[in-house]
Amino acid sequence: MPTKPVLVTGATGYVGGRLVPRLLEKGYRVRALGRSLSKLQARPWGGRHPQLELAQGDVLDLASLFQAAAGCQAAFYLVHSMIASPQDFSQKDRQAAQNMVQAAAAAGLEHIIYLSGLGESADPHLSHHLRSRLEVAQILQSGPVPGTFLRAAMILGSGSASFEILRYLVDRLPVMLTPRWVYNPVQPIGIRNVLIYLIGCLEHEETRGQTFDIGGPEVVTYRQLFDIYAEEAGLPKRLIIPVPVLTPRLSSYWIHLVTPVPAAIARPLAEGLRNPVVCKDHRIRDIIPQELLDCRQTIRLALQRIKQQQVETCWMDAGAAAPPEWTSCGDVDYAGGTILSCG
Repeated sequence: MPTKPVLVTGATGYVGGRLVPRLLEKGYRVRALGRSLSKLQARPWGGRHPQLELAQGDVLDLASLFQAAAGCQAAFYLVHSMIASPQDFSQKDRQAAQNMVQAAAAAGLEHIIYLSGLGESADPHLSHHLRSRLEVAQILQSGPVPGTFLRAAMILGSGSASFEILRYLVDRLPVMLTPRWVYNPVQPIGIRNVLIYLIGCLEHEETRGQTFDIGGPEVVTYRQLFDIYAEEAGLPKRLIIPVPVLTPRLSSYWIHLVTPVPAAIARPLAEGLRNPVVCKDHRIRDIIPQELLDCRQTIRLALQRIKQQQVETCWMDAGAAAPPEWTSCGDVDYAGGTILSCG
């Protein structure tokens, strides 16, 4: 096992918050980077683990990124902007990726591993959100440090933004007016499979400098996902009515109204739904073999975690630190539920 730590950027986010403890379980030294040291310390793994270092910094702050990367062997790049203005998040993502390239080169890193979305840059209808992610991959792979790019379609798991949108829509709406993308093909992947691929890239040198599509074992439509969720949740089958008038902007407001996901985050996600996202390259299955969970298995596990109140991380974990719930009476703004629980 290498003695140098592995840098995990975005360690308080949905994927990073689950990756850190799994790296520690496998014996890696980990340096977890986040903008808030108190948020890092508040994670279940953020205490006094002998193999863990906590680093405060921002990928947009080059000096702090240089300091975080110094002495590390590799880095997981799990950071991206999620705001409604395409120009703003594209510019920030571009600058952050360029900073990562400089910091990785200065620190002499051996490997950068980046997780993002599926999409083809030649597609004229590709969303701004996905186009920016592809640009980040190009920047990371253009530097002297080999970069691995994992392209995932839709990540399903308790607490993921995609799953929460799916869950609240089906739970709350017996009848849904949806955009025509409800019949687009998609190849979802469970979060546990994503984590195995991420760690596997660290352990297999042949992945360095490569781009891989990662997805589950089946291609479905969003309509089929609605049906599978309803069956697993014990709900009647939902009536889906596709209409041509729901633009990404209108869809984001609709998602904001029905789910806890705000419109500023829902809009980039909704824009990406109009693009079919199916894996075309399955090489990684031979390099990092594992049992891939299908959509039904993944949704069933996610519902179990929610029922058991064992949701490890959530899409809302990233971003600015929020005050603890116990400091005020009543539901926090992002709760999105109808039951108030006090302890």
